[in-house]
Amino acid sequence: MRTMRYKPSKPVAVLSIVMGVGLLVFGIANFWDAGGGGRAFLVFWCLMVVAVTGLQVWAAFSKNGSMGVLMPGAFVSGDDEESRPAR
Repeated sequence: MRTMRYKPSKPVAVLSIVMGVGLLVFGIANFWDAGGGGRAFLVFWCLMVVAVTGLQVWAAFSKNGSMGVLMPGAFVSGDDEESRPAR
């Protein structure tokens, strides 16, 4: 069966980079002086922003990158099968 990969567009990847940098600046500016749980949240926040931004950039600019795979015709609903006339 033929599969198709889909990738985010390059403008979406560039927007992801801009948003990722903005989210990192926001998190560091607001939680830098936080103690205890605030510092742990800052680390978690930064790791998640880098992970999501990195995934978007990899998917858009890498030769083998993709956000998913489409398999046309792979999904058939049970209702569709029953409503088809017999040949």
